[in-house]
Amino acid sequence: MPELLNYLKLQLPAMTDLLTELVSIESQTNEKAGVDHVGRVIHRELADLGADIDMHVEHAVGNHLVGTWNKGGGSPIALFMHMDTVYPKGTLAERPIYIEGGRFYGPGSYDMKASHVIALHAIRALREMDRWPAREIRLVFTSDEETGSDASRRLIENTARDAALALVMEPALPDGRLKSARKGTGTYQIIARGKAAHAGGAHAEGINAIQELAAQVLKIQALTDYSRGITFSVGAIRGGGVTNVVPDFAELFVDTRVTTREDARWVMTTLRELQPVLKGATLEVRGEPDRPPMPCDEGRLQTFARIQTLAQAMGLNIDHGPSGGGSDASFTADIGTPTMDGLGACGDGAHAVHEHVILSSLPERAALSAAILRGW
Repeated sequence: MPELLNYLKLQLPAMTDLLTELVSIESQTNEKAGVDHVGRVIHRELADLGADIDMHVEHAVGNHLVGTWNKGGGSPIALFMHMDTVYPKGTLAERPIYIEGGRFYGPGSYDMKASHVIALHAIRALREMDRWPAREIRLVFTSDEETGSDASRRLIENTARDAALALVMEPALPDGRLKSARKGTGTYQIIARGKAAHAGGAHAEGINAIQELAAQVLKIQALTDYSRGITFSVGAIRGGGVTNVVPDFAELFVDTRVTTREDARWVMTTLRELQPVLKGATLEVRGEPDRPPMPCDEGRLQTFARIQTLAQAMGLNIDHGPSGGGSDASFTADIGTPTMDGLGACGDGAHAVHEHVILSSLPERAALSAAILRGW
């Protein structure tokens, strides 16, 4: 359907304007007001496109939105996106939006506000080009993906459970490939407790909790095994207070990534079996696997092959590959729904200072999404 691509190329100015509006709203996960502001823009666009809109109200995080067309039309296709970003309020003042060399720079543009633009304009193209499918279409916008999707997981799974296909609109790999495999994730908290004492007058009586965790950090980091695709990353550590007291409390947080469920269980067991190195110190381990791994199995390859055929009909060349990050695709794939990830924009720099979107990819990815909705 090359006519869809041709139409959408003409919409690039409008797509860029909507992307600018969305990126101009700061929406870190814990900034509910900002995420809900993004939600109001999405609500406006969904209403303009004639969607039935359901709002799922949350109190700790932003509200989720689901836009539906052709309710009861059978064999639904569901597209999943998140409205939250990792950037705290004030980031835009330090790194304002700009366009240079066909690239749109701005925090949250690549991951993943460009995906909102792509999905919404795919729907618009189908309506305007009189290519509207008979099947049910669901667009799902969640608010807490960047912190693990705790508040949205049930909605994601329930929306995907009866779907013929789940398209997770995370950005493409930096080279433009779709994401056919995802690592499983888990975050663990490890607490060390010791014994407080005066750092001068009673130093020998103290048990230093920070010292205990320092030893544990080295042990944990050494568990990384690239050959198995297992990584451990201690990303935060804190403890103690004033310098003249031997600290009796310290804690760390470790991010873990795995490629199999068996390795996820091994990671959890290994961390829970850590033993203190200082006499009298104790350790407490909290946490469990979060997102399950999404392997590139035969079903995923068949799903990709169908998408590739639709892309080739428009003159687009696509490929697929694994991603080390986690996404909501792990949830939809884990319940058995055919799933493909990485349908969002091409670009680079997710969560980084150089985050950007290649603007020419917006109409291409919107045309691909529209073709899938029309031709699946």
